[in-house]
Amino acid sequence: MKKLLMLSAATLCAGLLLTGCTAFINKTEVTTEEKVTTLKPVQTPEPVGQTEVFDALAGESILGVVILNPTQAELDLVQNVDQVYPAQEYGEYMLVVPRLPGSTITLQEISYDMNTGEITDIQDVHTTSGPEPVSMLVQQDIPEGFPTLRVVIEADGRTGTYDLSYYGKGDGRRDFYVMWDREP
Repeated sequence: MKKLLMLSAATLCAGLLLTGCTAFINKTEVTTEEKVTTLKPVQTPEPVGQTEVFDALAGESILGVVILNPTQAELDLVQNVDQVYPAQEYGEYMLVVPRLPGSTITLQEISYDMNTGEITDIQDVHTTSGPEPVSMLVQQDIPEGFPTLRVVIEADGRTGTYDLSYYGKGDGRRDFYVMWDREP
């Protein structure tokens, strides 16, 4: 029995060696010319920093920033500040900083129909601009209902708006971006 089993195993191995296992191998021949024409040079991109990535993806979209209750250090960074509204006994300070030199910042007052909630009137309250970046410091109570003030920043033929209203999330967020109002 042992001899028969060994003879069967030897016959099986010999059969595999003689026929080969070509059923599972795909043979393709590639000439030197084909290798040269199908290979493409690998181009290594230049190293990109975080600033370049941000500018490429969002830089054009952000026209400015609104910072609620700026610190003295933040106010010291901004050298050219136009203060709007006289000091009041109430209200938060909001620092509006444009991203581009030569930007125009317009502060608008919004009125509503209290029955429908639709905007009835928008009036320009104050406008500031200049060749150097000019920021605007506003002191105003931020409403919890409908926004009563709107910041409009215009630069390089683009316009962005941000309606000042109570954020209400309580997460300590203090900065909000004025985004470019793109066409849908």
